[in-house]
Amino acid sequence: MLSDSDNMKKQLNQSICLWNELLNMANSVTKKNKYCFDANRAVVTKVFSDINETDLFNNDNNFSRQIFFSYLDLLNTYKIQQFLTALSPSTLADTIRESNIYILLFILSTLCSSVLFVDSDISDHDRTIVVPSLLRAGFGKSVIEWLNYPTLTETARRPIVSIVHNLSRHDNGADELNKYGAIEIINQMQQLDNVRQSTMLLINTMALALLSTPNQIKTDPKGIKPILDELLQITIHASTAEKYRYNGFHVSEPLAVLVKLFIDDTTFDYVMNQAETNLPSNLTSTIKLFSDLLISFHVKLIEKNRLEQFTFIVLFNIL
Repeated sequence: MLSDSDNMKKQLNQSICLWNELLNMANSVTKKNKYCFDANRAVVTKVFSDINETDLFNNDNNFSRQIFFSYLDLLNTYKIQQFLTALSPSTLADTIRESNIYILLFILSTLCSSVLFVDSDISDHDRTIVVPSLLRAGFGKSVIEWLNYPTLTETARRPIVSIVHNLSRHDNGADELNKYGAIEIINQMQQLDNVRQSTMLLINTMALALLSTPNQIKTDPKGIKPILDELLQITIHASTAEKYRYNGFHVSEPLAVLVKLFIDDTTFDYVMNQAETNLPSNLTSTIKLFSDLLISFHVKLIEKNRLEQFTFIVLFNIL
């Protein structure tokens, strides 16, 4: 006889199979039978809601992970991908897919608090391959609207700034964010006391550098010496770290900002000759740092990893 826990697991797995069928039915739903479709969808959604009221997800992390990724896979179907790249919902099937996505995202966001993620779960988190899809879904405009929300707390603002930074690492992302005044909004944030005195200042400056044109950087290079010190320090630490990561940054991230800031001769001179780091750096040690990294990533070119190829190009441009 199955235990209560096993019964709930069985019900949830069955409901995910039913979800898959419901997603495939979107094209066959009409105004006449939509009520039946909605009723069936409500039933499978309630299965999750009822089980979420228990301690199952908190007590069984392996099962929580399995269910989380099963729901996530539902969003990776061809029809959903096709819908997300369309300009706007135009049919009843599109409207149904849109509501399905909202329900699944709610379920996934609810499950997040019960899932212990590991590094291998987010192997692409340093890459920008999904940025174009996010932009087509209107994410660029939305994230700037969130960032500009007047009552946003520092805790809530920090991850949004990181999203802006990651989007701006892609050329299309920078162009899209600038359409909605990203530079002006981030500059306004820079004036807030809680930003000037927090680690958010580093992310803000990195995002600004990637969003700005060379002329904008040349006209506003002042007041960033501590940030330049920190960018070089992150590069130094990441250069010897496993997978070239330090404090949440891949080595390519500070390097991409530095190569953009080096448009300004004063900034270039400061980083190469005067930056204050631990251990102390000078022209010789800084050139050696960049040269050693260039050699390391040149060797990795045969692996055809886009992030490593990008890092090599950035280092080549610096030197």
